[in-house]
Amino acid sequence: MRPSEKDANKVYLFILVLFVIVGSYVQRKSLYVGLIITEFGIVLLPVILFLLFKKYDLKYVLRFNKLESKHIFLIISIMICGMFVSSFFSILTNYFLSKFGKIPIPPISAASDIGGLIKQILIVSGSAALCEEILTRGLILRSYEMRGSIKAVVISGLMFAVLHLNVQNFLSVVFLGCLLGYLVHRTDSIYASMLGHFTNNTLVLVIQYVSYNVSKTISPKPGTLVKMNIPFVSVIVYAIVALIAGMILYLLLKKLIKTTNPYIIHSTTRLSDDVKILLQWPVFISALIFLAIIILELLGISGSPYYGKVLKFIF
Repeated sequence: MRPSEKDANKVYLFILVLFVIVGSYVQRKSLYVGLIITEFGIVLLPVILFLLFKKYDLKYVLRFNKLESKHIFLIISIMICGMFVSSFFSILTNYFLSKFGKIPIPPISAASDIGGLIKQILIVSGSAALCEEILTRGLILRSYEMRGSIKAVVISGLMFAVLHLNVQNFLSVVFLGCLLGYLVHRTDSIYASMLGHFTNNTLVLVIQYVSYNVSKTISPKPGTLVKMNIPFVSVIVYAIVALIAGMILYLLLKKLIKTTNPYIIHSTTRLSDDVKILLQWPVFISALIFLAIIILELLGISGSPYYGKVLKFIF
């Protein structure tokens, strides 16, 4: 038996609200301790308590099924290619935002030594790969799959991106979320997306670490708004790399398809019916929260005087 969409949406909204109110507060106090509290206490715990309280089969709902060893290297390869594709979406978004105003520096700065890198991998990669996957590719994906396996993958990918509350990486995270969802769909194992999520985050952290130690450039404080001049030629280069990576990704996914045989649920709803998901009150409120945060971020990027006033009012 799978949880209903409405129940899953309520859990999601509860987590999103805690994420905005509590998660942001504890991360401002201490980034890494705050991340641990956010991932395990805010994201993971409500999902597990809900499933236990409702007496659902955790193994079935969350797809705690064995991941075949032959798929491990394949999934890592898929995520490496996927990272290059998602990077294009990220730089494309930031290119347009840079024309709009100043761009915020990412909240997690590059590690300065190997010890710091290991800490980042354990906390940033490990906790996110476990906790966020339990929510999105576990509860959400299972709850929505009666609309169709692929639709469930897309919906869970969108909700995954909304949870990140970041306009800069929204398209990038939607792509990665759908890719991770597809891995779970094909393998019927949540360990596939956990491995994929861990691989992606670790690659980003390692690249940041190497770049910092090679250039020795001191980056501004995380969250600082800086004026960036992103040349259009950089976007073109990223596009070419993404195109090549995308073609390799396509071949790797074809190989995954050949070596898996999942139970496919075909769509029983029309697109107009799926859009009505937004009318469900937990989803509607979640969308409003997301839009409010995005508008606030855009006000900051544009240099609007209202940005400081809103922050002063909130904090």
